Amino acid sequence: MRISDILGMAFKNLMRRKIRTLLTLTGVLIGTTSIAVMMSIGVGMDRAFESQFSRMGSLHTITVTGYYYSDGGSDYYYSVSGGTGNQKRLDDKAVRDFEQIEGVEAVMPQLRAYLKFVSGRYVAGVNVVGVDPSKMRIFGFEVSEGRLLNEDDKGAIVFGSQVPYHFYNPKAVGRNRVFIIGGKNSEDPPVNVFEDRLIMTFDYFYGESHANQQGSIRRKTYKVQGVGILKESGEYNYSAFINIDYLKKLMQENEKEEKRIAASLAAGNEGSVGYYNASYSSNRLSSQNPTYETVLVKVADVNKVEEVENKIKEMGFGAYSLADARNKMKKTMAVVQAILGAIGAISLLVASLGITNTMYMSIYERTKEIGIFKVLGCYLKDIRGMFLLEAALIGFFGGTIGIGFSYAISAIINAIAAGAVPNMEGASISVIPLWLALAALAVAVLVGLLAGYFPSKRAMRLSALDAIRNE
Repeated sequence: MRISDILGMAFKNLMRRKIRTLLTLTGVLIGTTSIAVMMSIGVGMDRAFESQFSRMGSLHTITVTGYYYSDGGSDYYYSVSGGTGNQKRLDDKAVRDFEQIEGVEAVMPQLRAYLKFVSGRYVAGVNVVGVDPSKMRIFGFEVSEGRLLNEDDKGAIVFGSQVPYHFYNPKAVGRNRVFIIGGKNSEDPPVNVFEDRLIMTFDYFYGESHANQQGSIRRKTYKVQGVGILKESGEYNYSAFINIDYLKKLMQENEKEEKRIAASLAAGNEGSVGYYNASYSSNRLSSQNPTYETVLVKVADVNKVEEVENKIKEMGFGAYSLADARNKMKKTMAVVQAILGAIGAISLLVASLGITNTMYMSIYERTKEIGIFKVLGCYLKDIRGMFLLEAALIGFFGGTIGIGFSYAISAIINAIAAGAVPNMEGASISVIPLWLALAALAVAVLVGLLAGYFPSKRAMRLSALDAIRNE
C-alpha cells in the first residue's frame, strides 16, 4: 500500500467515529495545554531572574577582594578593612597577574573613599570610586546624561543616577532637611551637578551647622565638576566615579594632612572635636605600592567566568560574581521546571490511556477489515502503520490545538499578573518560546505513537481466518 492510501484510510477511520475521536483528542489537548502552560511558567520565572541579574550588573564581571578562606565545604570572603584569614594584597602586581589569566578581557582596580560634596547650602556624603577611565566602557558603564571620564580628567566626576537626589540642606528642619530618602521623586534634584559649583573634601563636617566648633582646623577642599550621570543600575546608582590616579593623589595629600593635624593635636593646639574629625577618615594609601579595596575582572566568555574565578581563588584572593548566584538559580529553576513539567505530563499520560483505549476499540470493531487486508496479501507493516498513523494523528491534532490554547492561557495569565503587579516592567510570568511549543507538540505525537504501538501489534497478530469467521 502506498503512503497516501494509508493516510487516507487513517483519516477516514478517524472521521467515521467522530465523537470517540473528538473525546480522545480532547484528552490530548488538555494534556498538551497543561504541560505547555506549566513549563511556560518555569521559563517565565527563569527569564525574569535573568532580567534581574542583568540589571544588577554584568554576568561577565568578577569582583576580587583581598581575603579568601575555604574550610573545604564553604567559602568565606573578607573585606580589606578587616576579618580573619590570610590577607592577599590587591596591588598592581596582583592586577598584572589577573591580566595574564586565560580568558580575561580586562582588569580594573578600584579605590574607594567616602567624601563630602558641597554645593551652596546643600551637602551630600558620597562613596567615591576611583577607576581607570579607559576601562569604563568595557565594564559596561553607560551615561544617561553627559559623558564618561576621559583619561586626562582631573576633577571630573561621573555620578550614579541617585546621587544628585541625595543632597540636602543641613540647616533646614523637618521635611525639608532631607530632600528625598531612597531615590527619585517627581521633583528635580536640589543640585545640578553639571552647572552648580561643587566642592569635594575629606572633611566630613564641612558645610554642617556645627562645623565652626572645630576651631582653627581646616581641611583641604577641591573644586570638582560633574560631567556625567550614569544610567539606572543596581550596583552604581549611589556612587560617584573619578579618575583613579587623581584620587590616589588626593588620598596621599589627605594622609599627610591627617598626620599634620594629629601632630598638632598631640601638641595640645586643638580641641577634641577637631581630633574626632581628623581621625574620622580611615582612608590610607601607600604611594609606593597602593592596595585596592576591590578589583574588577572582565571575562570575555560568560561560560568561563567560573573557571577564571576559581583560578583567582587558587591565588588566595576572594572572588565572587553574579554568575555564582545565576548558576545556583539555574539549578533551582531546572528543578522547578522539572516539577512543573511532571505535573503537566500527568494529564498527557492520562490522555495516552485514552488513545490506547480508542485504538483497541477500533481493532475490535474492524476485525473483519483487518482479516480482509491479510487475505488480500497486505503487508503486516502497512497494517501496523495504519494504526500507528491514526494514533499519531490524534496526538498531532490534539497537540496543535492544545498549543493554541496554551498561548491564549499564557496571555491571560500575563494580563492578570500585569494588573496585579504594576512594577513588572514588561516582564512576563508565562512565556512560551517556539522551542517549547514544538517540544510539546512532539511529545503529544510521541505519546500518540507509543499509545498506538501495542494496539497495532495486536492488529498484526490477528489471524485472517479467525477474523473473518468471527464476523
